[in-house]
Amino acid sequence: MTPTAIDSLVFYAARGAEALLAFQPTMTPGGAGPAGPAGPTGGAGGGAGLVNFIMLPAIFLFVWFFMLRPMRQQQKEQETLQKGLRKGDRVVTDSKMIGTVHEVFEKEIVIEIADKVRVRFLRESVTKKYDTTADAKPADAEKK
Repeated sequence: MTPTAIDSLVFYAARGAEALLAFQPTMTPGGAGPAGPAGPTGGAGGGAGLVNFIMLPAIFLFVWFFMLRPMRQQQKEQETLQKGLRKGDRVVTDSKMIGTVHEVFEKEIVIEIADKVRVRFLRESVTKKYDTTADAKPADAEKK
């Protein structure tokens, strides 16, 4: 199985978290820690561990909600679009060619880009359906 961008992002996020935790200063009892002799003594340094314990999942949730989840939703929408292609659909490819689906195969489609000009594409190259009503401008807007 080929790793996706999401898998790579999760892998590097985990590696980055491990690296950050490795460089966290540790407190030793008796005040001989990184804060020096005037630093906290005894068990008073336990708050930093709690902050790290809370912040790491908070960062992961932030990344998941604002990066990974929208990417997965977009991938699912793209897959349903590509699986739902039918003859006669107007589509736009990733090379920004607009055409009409002429034939549909398992992994490929044939798109007619002009009269009697048909090009074979992979299904994955279709990015969206072409909406001709969005391009239509009102007559009043052209006169101004």
